[in-house]
Amino acid sequence: MSASSGPEFPQRALDWLSGGRAGAGDRVLTLGCAPGFCRMLSRRGVDLFAIHRDPEIAARCNQMPATTGICALAESLPLDPCSVDAVLIHQSFDRMAPGLVLSEIARVLRPSHCVGVSWMTRDDSVPWVRRLTALLRSVDPSAMSGDYGTDSVDSLLSSKYFPTTEQSRHRIWVPVSRQGLVEMATSLPGIRRADDQQRAELVQRVEQLHDDSAGPGGLLLPYQLECWRGWVSHDELTASIQVDDAGLRIRL
Repeated sequence: MSASSGPEFPQRALDWLSGGRAGAGDRVLTLGCAPGFCRMLSRRGVDLFAIHRDPEIAARCNQMPATTGICALAESLPLDPCSVDAVLIHQSFDRMAPGLVLSEIARVLRPSHCVGVSWMTRDDSVPWVRRLTALLRSVDPSAMSGDYGTDSVDSLLSSKYFPTTEQSRHRIWVPVSRQGLVEMATSLPGIRRADDQQRAELVQRVEQLHDDSAGPGGLLLPYQLECWRGWVSHDELTASIQVDDAGLRIRL
């Protein structure tokens, strides 16, 4: 569940994820990212390669400035070894095969550069969000209990291709109106299946929750941006990659 405007990705988090290599002229690769995330990078002036298995999304990315949208699998990248400054994966690492994609990412990254993996998730630690969860589950027991896929990052943390990893978190607050909160609640599949009386009663209680919880500046919906980055090591690649003054050399 998210606010209609959606949380903005903090620029400081993007700098951290990329190891400081997501600026003008940097060559950045995104894997399976939504067009909005790719557009944010495009506006920074990076030389962007956006890989996506969906041809329509790849085509949309290809229309962005300084962006090459490519329909391909993250597990089989059509890029040369040591050709990108940073690899970024937002909200999609759990849909990739770690045994294949991590070695591919290591292959295309330049030495001493990093991959950044991130998820934007709702922050349920705030008291009014816990009250909202209990309210929705009185109608739909499965409400607000989705698996975000963050457990899949364990494969990065244990990867021989990325022996050094780091983590950071950022809390993000998104304004949500009374009507916006009602729309978010009633858009959940389990709530839509409820009868008219249940939905009407739920709407009243959600409106009351908003009025009770909103401060002078309105109500803020909290999110947690969880970020991990891993620094590449080419020592474990089957073909040892070496870079010298003459250019790229692969020892077979």
